[in-house]
Amino acid sequence: MLPDRLMVRNGTFYFRLWIPKDIVPVYGRQLVVTSLRTKDLKTAKARLARKTVEAEEQFEELRSKSQGANGANEATPAADQDALRATFPRIVSQHALTIRDREFEQRAAFYAEATREPRRLWSGELMALPTPAHFGHGEADAYTYFDHLVAEGDLDKIIGFLNQFRLKERVRNLKRMRATGDVEEFVIAAQERLAGLNNRSAVSLARLLLDTELSIIEAILGGDQLAADQVAPLSPAPVSDVARTSNPPPSPLPLEGNPVSIDAIFEKWERETNPSASTLSSWRGIVRDLKSFIGPKANDIRTVVAADIVGWKDKLVRDKKAAATISRGYLGCARALFRFAIANQTMATDPTEGIKVIRKAKAGTRMLGYTNDEVAKLLDLATEAKEPWKRWLPWLAAATGSRIGEVAQLHGSHVTEEEGYAVLKVQPASDAGSIKNESSERTVPIHPALIQAGFLEFVASRGSGPLFYSRSSGNPKQARLERRVQSPRCLDP
Repeated sequence: MLPDRLMVRNGTFYFRLWIPKDIVPVYGRQLVVTSLRTKDLKTAKARLARKTVEAEEQFEELRSKSQGANGANEATPAADQDALRATFPRIVSQHALTIRDREFEQRAAFYAEATREPRRLWSGELMALPTPAHFGHGEADAYTYFDHLVAEGDLDKIIGFLNQFRLKERVRNLKRMRATGDVEEFVIAAQERLAGLNNRSAVSLARLLLDTELSIIEAILGGDQLAADQVAPLSPAPVSDVARTSNPPPSPLPLEGNPVSIDAIFEKWERETNPSASTLSSWRGIVRDLKSFIGPKANDIRTVVAADIVGWKDKLVRDKKAAATISRGYLGCARALFRFAIANQTMATDPTEGIKVIRKAKAGTRMLGYTNDEVAKLLDLATEAKEPWKRWLPWLAAATGSRIGEVAQLHGSHVTEEEGYAVLKVQPASDAGSIKNESSERTVPIHPALIQAGFLEFVASRGSGPLFYSRSSGNPKQARLERRVQSPRCLDP
């Protein structure tokens, strides 16, 4: 959280100060904004302290000159302090409204800047990011949770956490001020709001302003908007008696526009994002499962509500799906589609928001790797196989560390020689599926055992085309390539 009187514009820090009302006529303006000429927060804080001292000295000098000239600006006589104190409730109420509205404005501005330019968020330009030093011994889990959110990359949750962090830091600072008596910030605010206060009255108003801000922020942190509104009540616009009696509360608005099915959203999402063949295949199955569960609501995505998603999630849990599969696969797919619909103004809210699986995997339930003996038995079976795909694919995967999908789409032209060594190039086939990512594209030496077993002769017999399937349609999303490698018929030219 940035200190008071410090602001950021395009990454550069500025000093911002409201001029006390009693010297505004002499100073000539109400607000001063001066560049601190740095983008480094630590440097900005040091320069802010100097600027604050300079400003206060200048204000005192102006007050002295003004008093010497006409004897004005004396503190209001003690007899009139009671009249000023009578205005404290109004001042406090105005301060409460300012704090509540300012918090909403800060959140809106922070969200807009963070989502528009995430780079500024991660560089610390928008606010100082939390570090382990910000959390006490009993709060270590809070930083661990923040670290987890960063790893997940869910920007909405990260922004929410940072807003909570900023408010908690402000609460700590306010409690420190109240405990130590360091209330200069609020004394200045009191004097700015009400000219003529003597020191005692200014301190009294400062305490009220501090306690009011603390109450509002604690209510917001606790999620109690009603309590915040009671501290800072809304000031509704006047309503005529006719309007008050003849206009009942508005009923929920009906859905506007034509129904939009989940299938239509999925097709639009596919056209815009161009996902990989594997993602497309698995997500089609997830969408089918969701449609089957919600029934007719699948014909209009706007009618799907959070209760539907919770029911679907519970059904997946009963089906004994792994927690990670539900969270990252099923709910991840649905969340992406609903947010795509929101971005395209098809629906207003995301029914998957906040829904997750909290079940943890039990020890001993993870998928185990093959033992060396099991690998040896599988490769022995592959060696005895008559079908080329059964014989060579297990050996290629074992000898190169490749995924089955990568070696299943090999062409004869991918097997070549470099610097006297036989190699195979793992890359997307021109008529088949994709590989996982750019770094998966690589050149791998062919193990001598494969050469000795006759792999190069097999490649020569197949020519430059596909080694383990007949030529496809050229559309990798029409069918998963590795699923087509299942019988000798696949090798028919």
